[in-house]
Amino acid sequence: MMLLYAIALILVNFILYFFFGLLLWPLAKKEGFSVCRTVFSGFFLYYLLFSLICIPVMLRWRPLSFMTRIWTAVLLLVFRISLGLFRREWKGLISRMGSAWKTDWWFWGSVLALVIVQALFILMNYQFTLDAAYYVANVTTSLKTDMMNVYDPYTGEWQDHFQIRYFFASYSMNDAVMCRLFHVHPLIWCKTTMAGTAIALTNMVLCMIGRELFPGRRREVLLFLFFAGVMNFFFITIFTSSNFLLTRTYEGKCLLANVVLPGVLYLMMALWKDTKSLWGWVMLLVMSMGSSALSSSANMLLPAAMGVTILPLALIRHDIKVVWKTAACMVPSLLLMLAYVAYVKGVFVFYTYPK
Repeated sequence: MMLLYAIALILVNFILYFFFGLLLWPLAKKEGFSVCRTVFSGFFLYYLLFSLICIPVMLRWRPLSFMTRIWTAVLLLVFRISLGLFRREWKGLISRMGSAWKTDWWFWGSVLALVIVQALFILMNYQFTLDAAYYVANVTTSLKTDMMNVYDPYTGEWQDHFQIRYFFASYSMNDAVMCRLFHVHPLIWCKTTMAGTAIALTNMVLCMIGRELFPGRRREVLLFLFFAGVMNFFFITIFTSSNFLLTRTYEGKCLLANVVLPGVLYLMMALWKDTKSLWGWVMLLVMSMGSSALSSSANMLLPAAMGVTILPLALIRHDIKVVWKTAACMVPSLLLMLAYVAYVKGVFVFYTYPK
């Protein structure tokens, strides 16, 4: 019964991302409505807003229960705003989603089948890396102590200062908040709900890329998804994103490798079609800021990924302005990277108690 509950919470995650994504929908009206694009936008906005609230709460040494109450209020507010702003469009949105399903039921049914097959193989796999153990232990410790990142997950001992590697990466704290909110065990939430969410998000982003590569050609997109899955299952080394997807699925780095980095490629493909797309540039900035919540590695990987993709775009489009716009989107990641280095060098410290 708990397993079914955990699986149902995967759908809850996507509903949450969808409602957060609706807040950015006015920017994407030129591109047209898309459920996948809305969920994609909402995913990064969700973690961006969570970090903006969670970090000050941690700095004030407030308990996890306090953060849970705040985040519950934020979720309710987002629901209210989304429903209020788009109350006139809801009928049309539901109608369009229904029409899309009726028209392409075989395509979306096949995509769903691919996701389910992958999820069955991955979720039944035994995952016990050191980082994976840390994620579950950190969530469990936070729930038991009702504090956030204050106690060492491995030993349970009090830490006099926050570990900067996990301070800005609030992914596990969101897991703890959701475990408290939905009354689910951390291992079930991490191993099933968040791992399943990561698998579904990975395929969603790949599907979005496939639709850009093969516009209007459903069979080719489906084949693209199928062979991407084959590549993931048969190309596992410590140097590939497949390793994180199959063996470290419920870590923040899995989302960084399989959702964020392909997401950069997708946004660059969208900007290739229209370098003046307001949604594309805003999303690039939101991604830069929101990805830091998943893993501190994002602060180095995102600027690198943006750098290698923007130069071909600037050359193809003969538009040097896109380089400066992308550089501006890199600023949040670069600032957090510099803050990390300064913290490690002892320039400043965040204590876990008033001093």
